Amino acid sequence: MLKCITLLLLLSSTQGWWFFKPKPKQVCYTHIGCFSNAQPFSNARGTLPQSPSKIETTFSLYTRQNKDTAQTLDPYDTNTVSKTNFDSNLPTIFITHGNQDTAKSGWPLEMKDALLENGDMNVIAVDWSKGTQGRIYRQSAANTRVVGATIGNMIKALRDSASLPLGQVHLIGHSLGAHTMGYAGDWVRGIGRITGLDPAGLYFEKFDTKVRLDTSDANFVDVIHTDGASLTEMAFGIRTPNGHVDFYPNGGTRQPGCKRYLWSNIMNFFQGKMGKISASVACSHMRAIYFFIESINSSCEFKAYPCTAYLDFYRGSCMSCTNGCNRMGYHVDQNVHGKFYLQTNAAPPYCKRV
Repeated sequence: MLKCITLLLLLSSTQGWWFFKPKPKQVCYTHIGCFSNAQPFSNARGTLPQSPSKIETTFSLYTRQNKDTAQTLDPYDTNTVSKTNFDSNLPTIFITHGNQDTAKSGWPLEMKDALLENGDMNVIAVDWSKGTQGRIYRQSAANTRVVGATIGNMIKALRDSASLPLGQVHLIGHSLGAHTMGYAGDWVRGIGRITGLDPAGLYFEKFDTKVRLDTSDANFVDVIHTDGASLTEMAFGIRTPNGHVDFYPNGGTRQPGCKRYLWSNIMNFFQGKMGKISASVACSHMRAIYFFIESINSSCEFKAYPCTAYLDFYRGSCMSCTNGCNRMGYHVDQNVHGKFYLQTNAAPPYCKRV
């Protein structure tokens, strides 16, 4: 029985569903052009992205002058930029969420507060929650393309109307939001940095780099992997490296203090109850977010060691910084690339002092 379930999961989630290959189709939308489900963009079972009017992506600007009250930006109305506190001389950070989440409450606002405490900057929370609702996860995965293009147009509007230097733009996305930021970086070249917080694995793992976050999407891409076990374990993060720097805290799979409920999640998977799955695996999948938030203002460095495999690190074979250690999170060293491992605490503060 378990072998049958495993096979069905694999067939429904990766290239194994070849016999469901759809006929190539495309949709076209104002401002962002056309989107086809032809290779390599057939990764979400050929599902085409919904329209911008259906997804209703919103941009909420926060600065030290309006820490708690958002100012709305519109990529197609430059007057909204001039009427806000946006300052192109400051660093600009975009934050976005993943499936069945929102940027209007919860961790994005917590991250916003930590960033504004750290320095004077523009923080833009991107909400596309209407594009992630419903039972069909693959629709949310497909919608990342439209959201990414819309974010790209917002960046272009800030560049053209307020002289925003692209090199000081930092995009941060969790789960599907990480790939969304990858699409944004592909839409407008020259972005300074993209941070992927446990990028989604389902419909992205092992697919072409054009459909997922990769090093070509920004001048620097750093990724924190916290839930990268196999789909049969109902983990939802990507396992393979996809940044200039990839961090694997605690091996990048199940995090200390987190549990995974395999059988109930399998039932939820086949019943399309992705929200319930997300709730039960959120501990590990969400941990990347809280590692990053803590790193912004913590005096602890989240010191990570270069290593080729977690087993070697676990055995103590990679506890040297001869080849260059790095800091996981906001204060990453952009000049030191590769795979890095570290251990964390099971509860806040997560950073272990070494």
